[in-house]
Amino acid sequence: MNRRPFQKVFHISTRTGIRQERHSSMSLQEAASSSSSSIENVEDLKCNEVMRFRGAVAEGYGRGGKKLGFPTANLPASLFSTALTQVPTGVYFGWATIETAAKQVEGPYKAVVNVGYSPTFDGAENKEKIIEAHLITKSMPPSSSNDNEGEETEPAIVAIPDFYHQPMRLLLGGYLRPEQKFPSFPDLIAAIHNDVDTANMALDQEPFSKLRDDSFLTTDDGNSDNHNNNWVGSSGGDANASWEFQPFSDAWSNLE
Repeated sequence: MNRRPFQKVFHISTRTGIRQERHSSMSLQEAASSSSSSIENVEDLKCNEVMRFRGAVAEGYGRGGKKLGFPTANLPASLFSTALTQVPTGVYFGWATIETAAKQVEGPYKAVVNVGYSPTFDGAENKEKIIEAHLITKSMPPSSSNDNEGEETEPAIVAIPDFYHQPMRLLLGGYLRPEQKFPSFPDLIAAIHNDVDTANMALDQEPFSKLRDDSFLTTDDGNSDNHNNNWVGSSGGDANASWEFQPFSDAWSNLE
């Protein structure tokens, strides 16, 4: 049975439905600005379920950090059996951590995540549905105070470790827009930057800011003698790669 990533005002029975139709009828300019306007109602971006994925980062398609401007960690569908068939294509956001070779955890990092086939790349679309996680390396600058009003503050740069072939943990709790085919690569870049800006702001607000404390995102569950390196999700998989879907309200309750 299909899961529904959208909540509240949509009340839809499929995982795409109303929200995708609303975006697909927009011009590119309207689509690029729509998720930013939604930030005033951050609850509207919340998924019905928190989705957790853990797996080794695959080699990319040569269009990650250099071309798109963001470190990009790919998790192919083959890691997760049929799990991604239950997730509609689209742009999500959440938190990511990287397990290092020293069995330590790096992060959490904010992440904007495309689930789909990258249709803008004609002739080079993904052969399978994949998770492409763009890790946000610039934190939002603090809001201006009376002491520095009018001054622009540069965002801090977040260091990202080398993550290829390392296990990544990805927690998705928000949805921005459906996957789209853009007429040009610059249009795609502009949309991704807009997605990053919106996700960056949303992840600084509840309920999304609190998800960074989810125990799944760490290799240590609080007991120094009991490390959680081989987490296996309740929905499927094994110690190498697994996944889990949990109602957002339950995930939230566990953090209170």
